[in-house]
Amino acid sequence: MICLLGGTFDPVHVGHLHAARSVCDALRLTAIRLLLSARPGHRGAPGASVSQRWDMLKLACADDDRLVPDDLEVRRARRVGRPSYTVETLLEIRAAAPEAVVAWVVGSDAYREITTWFRWREVLTLANLVVLQRPGAPMALPEELEALTRERQVDCDFRAPAGAVRVLDLPMLDVSATAVRGALAESGRNPAMARRAADLLPPAVYTYINQYHLYGVVSDV
Repeated sequence: MICLLGGTFDPVHVGHLHAARSVCDALRLTAIRLLLSARPGHRGAPGASVSQRWDMLKLACADDDRLVPDDLEVRRARRVGRPSYTVETLLEIRAAAPEAVVAWVVGSDAYREITTWFRWREVLTLANLVVLQRPGAPMALPEELEALTRERQVDCDFRAPAGAVRVLDLPMLDVSATAVRGALAESGRNPAMARRAADLLPPAVYTYINQYHLYGVVSDV
């Protein structure tokens, strides 16, 4: 199975890695691709450059063979010069592996907004969806999406290349890239925030951020 977890990774933090490893454990995967979004169409400009976020993602994945950094969207963005769309990524993957079982991992918050994605209905013709839901926190879905989820939801391994939805109740870490960036920006003036930032980032990524003074960091490690 080809399993992908996309993100801006601005910066990649322990919550991202925990989610990826949890999916690997739950689905018994030998690998999951962490797909870097170069120019996401649904949000503002990242705080670090594409090349810096790619460097950090590679550093974060270096100690776990199951975590595979993937720059497919970065390479396409360089060719076309516009935002990345999930459907285009999946079309490219399908062209290379027409019969493969493909799974796209999303958090429950992102899943609630999937009807706003570019050509969102086509996404389910190209991949299965793995929805990460916090235990004890049921999703409140729009009516159309709730009906689609009931129709397509499975609770076992994916058997078809695309089209199914599997909701996984997994303990997720309460970490956001926004909170990480905030801690980093305060780290030079507040030792407690520096310690918090270090706790929320893979050590090699924290060192990289300090080395290049990203996200408002003003002091070296």
